[in-house]
Amino acid sequence: MVISTTKRTTVLLVFLCWIIFGGNAVNAQPAKDSVAATTVPGPVKLSADSLLIRMEELHNTLNRINDITSRGFDTREMGEELPEIKSNLQTIEDNLRLYNKVLNIRNLQMFRVLLADMREHLEDWRSRLFDYNKELVRMNAEMMAFTKDSFVKQIKADTTFRKFYLPELKELKGKWDEAKKATTQHLDKIAVLQAGISGSYFKAIELENKVNEQLRVFSIKSLSKEYNYLWDDKIRTDSTAATLTQQSSKSFEGLGRILDYYTRNHSSTWLWVFLIGLVFFFRVNKQFKRINNAGKKELLQPPYIKYLRALPVLTTLVIMFNIASFFDLNAPAAYLDSLQSFLLFLLTILFWRKWERRMFVYWIAIVVLYMLTMGTAAVVVPDVRVRIWMLVLNVLSVVTGGFIYFRIYKNLSAGRLVRIVSMIFIVLNVLAALFNLFGRLSIAQVYSTAAIAGLLQIIGLTVLIQIIEEAFYLQMQASRIAGGITARFDFEKVRAGLHKILVALVVLLWLMVFTTNLNLYNDLYTGISNLITKPRNIGNTSFTLGNIGLFFVILLISNLFQKYIGYFFGETDDELIGEVKEKSTRLLLLRLLVLIAGFLIAIAASGLPMDKITVVLGALGVGIGLGLQNIVNNLVSGVILIFERPLKIGDFVEVAGQKGRVKDIGIRSSRMVTTDGAEVTVPNGDLLSSKLINWTLSNNHIRTELLFTIAPSTALPLAKTIILEEVSGSDAIIGKVAPELLVKSMNDNNVVLKLLVWIQNVHHEEAFKSRMIQQIYQRLKENEITMS
Repeated sequence: MVISTTKRTTVLLVFLCWIIFGGNAVNAQPAKDSVAATTVPGPVKLSADSLLIRMEELHNTLNRINDITSRGFDTREMGEELPEIKSNLQTIEDNLRLYNKVLNIRNLQMFRVLLADMREHLEDWRSRLFDYNKELVRMNAEMMAFTKDSFVKQIKADTTFRKFYLPELKELKGKWDEAKKATTQHLDKIAVLQAGISGSYFKAIELENKVNEQLRVFSIKSLSKEYNYLWDDKIRTDSTAATLTQQSSKSFEGLGRILDYYTRNHSSTWLWVFLIGLVFFFRVNKQFKRINNAGKKELLQPPYIKYLRALPVLTTLVIMFNIASFFDLNAPAAYLDSLQSFLLFLLTILFWRKWERRMFVYWIAIVVLYMLTMGTAAVVVPDVRVRIWMLVLNVLSVVTGGFIYFRIYKNLSAGRLVRIVSMIFIVLNVLAALFNLFGRLSIAQVYSTAAIAGLLQIIGLTVLIQIIEEAFYLQMQASRIAGGITARFDFEKVRAGLHKILVALVVLLWLMVFTTNLNLYNDLYTGISNLITKPRNIGNTSFTLGNIGLFFVILLISNLFQKYIGYFFGETDDELIGEVKEKSTRLLLLRLLVLIAGFLIAIAASGLPMDKITVVLGALGVGIGLGLQNIVNNLVSGVILIFERPLKIGDFVEVAGQKGRVKDIGIRSSRMVTTDGAEVTVPNGDLLSSKLINWTLSNNHIRTELLFTIAPSTALPLAKTIILEEVSGSDAIIGKVAPELLVKSMNDNNVVLKLLVWIQNVHHEEAFKSRMIQQIYQRLKENEITMS
């Protein structure tokens, strides 16, 4: 049975090779290929094992190749998008020919971004097609390797094997033909795609160079005279103007298609924007419900809440369209303009609900002015009528800027920032009017559009600041109701810090978009990048300004963190006197660790060598020895406070003649709040060297005393009974320690009594005394006993 199987296998392989090569090489020379050739002096006796191995390899190879080719290669996206990219490249090329006569800086900026984006896509496709082609060539090589087997020349002569296994040979022949056909088709398809993609790739590079050249020309000639003075210009009726008008109208359709392409290819960024909006929506809605359920609707009224609602759909959209620019910092100006238009629509609805009518009319005027300015900027024909209309818009813009500077800014959170931008808005429009008068039309258009876009963007961003601060306020109030960890935070103090951070981010984003509109962003970015990354040397020490700046930024962040970490261990600033929970005594250690970690990270980020830093630390040690003894003493004393634990945050202590509650244990000094509400700063060294009385070291218990003068003295037994009854009935005393009532002095007219009683909380001492005196006085008076 084994012999029969071997013979069948041998015949199968022989006949397959005979079918493939037509049986025309019976007398061929032995193959010399190194892949499978075996040359011997005489006839070679075929091994059954060798034939089985080769047959199995052939089956596996053909099956694998057919599986791969049946699944195909991922070229559908390339085939669908390549015609669109070609069309966009042609549109850009047509517009660049137009801008050789009339510069349109905003479209040039858009083209630069889009060309870079398309070039990256094409480059990625070229790389993938190269890998696909390499895989197909390898599969072809594997198939052809079997044709060079040294056994072929002897097997093909055996007609018995071919006749016996003809059906199986036909099946393998079919697989072979299928694999050969599929690989050939894929190779042809990939070759066509490679040709088209490579052509578009090089065309994109060429257009990029042209765009950069035109932008360079604009930067050089933007202040030079392009056209006649306005008073010397005339209405153009020549064929050139008509041709430019026709070409510009035709290009608008292409520009719309290009912008649609960019939006679709960057739609993934909107997933993050949508996720942030979704989290914000449900978070704010949950906080509104929590506050309403607690019966504190007054917290949701102005001035605390102005824009947010229980279902904050509108404010969520405002946030989404404001932050969308963060996720695409290199977006073209036209894309940003579309976001701005949607944002203006949302802000108009929001202001219509919240602003007074007069302010809302001013806002509508600003929106109309924006639409007119942007529409005028799209007209590329330098006709005198367009120039006069631009001049009118500049005058209207100056008047509008004055209204914003003196009135509208009051309705916005960061009003000071809006006033600064409104002044920039006025200055740019004045300059645009002057440039227009003197024939510098390109720079006039740039200044006009950049001014109005920057003004409306800063208004939208200030609304974003206010919405975030309102959401933070809701979080604080809801946390106070739920008893969360943020319930300890002081809202006003934390909001002040949050406001500064938000303003800084807003200014950064606004500057990026504003300088992009002025065609300055790339130059500024390159200049600043070179400034902070260029290596500098002082002696043998090499450093960069960026590393030095990062050093101080990390120190600043660590200092702020150690400052506000006290909220997680101490009290809020609005807590004066009352019951205090025990706080962690490791607060000071955490602050020291934060500062030390920040310092070490800052040193690592600075890139300075450690041997240089040890020199600085040595100099610092000399300074400590000469004049910083007290500071070091206080620092070391602070560390000792951690381990000895003579006091902790919230303890009621007495030191240096002052009584109060420990509010904060700092690195150098600690703070305590006296019973009068004053904050006293005590150096840590004094806490260890001076006499420190801690009333709450192990517990909050305290023994207090009250003095009573009773008349007549004959009523002493009844008075003692009344006093002890009232004191024993109080919940504030420690029940297991009986109150003591002692006679301090006595005569024929009255008797002085001293009451000694232990109460549970030292912070309630004064309130307990007040309540006891009133109750005891009322009981004694009812029994005709006088208390003085």
